Amino acid sequence: MNPTLLPLALLEANDEEPVEGITRFQKLVFLFDREIHEEEDIYQFRPDKYGPFSKRLYDDLDWLVEEGLVERDTTKSPFGNDTQRYKLTSKGKRALQRARDEGQLEFDEQQLSNIKDDYNDQNLWNLLETVYEKYPRMAKNSKLNI
Repeated sequence: MNPTLLPLALLEANDEEPVEGITRFQKLVFLFDREIHEEEDIYQFRPDKYGPFSKRLYDDLDWLVEEGLVERDTTKSPFGNDTQRYKLTSKGKRALQRARDEGQLEFDEQQLSNIKDDYNDQNLWNLLETVYEKYPRMAKNSKLNI
């Protein structure tokens, strides 16, 4: 499976609702990977300072942005740090549709949409609490006191 299709499909899900922040993006893909797509560890998540982290997903998102398939806007949060907002571009939609037409999507898009629907609008702290409670091994290197 081409793993870069998963972030594209996540961004298309739920009427193309954007994903706010790389940490949230990592957690949404992690939850899909663990709860729905159990047979294959697509992104090889490991415990990190904010819970599960995948270097490959991080790099894939950078590549998708560079290729014009995903748009990343950076703004200042209320706390003064940079935060990213990820959106699917029209080029990304076309690439995803082409992959869908060719039968390349080897995951359940409805289940991915359900994960996004359940967790994308959650307060980030609550999302992290949920992930840490469900997968405590992934919180072992966390610098957060959750």
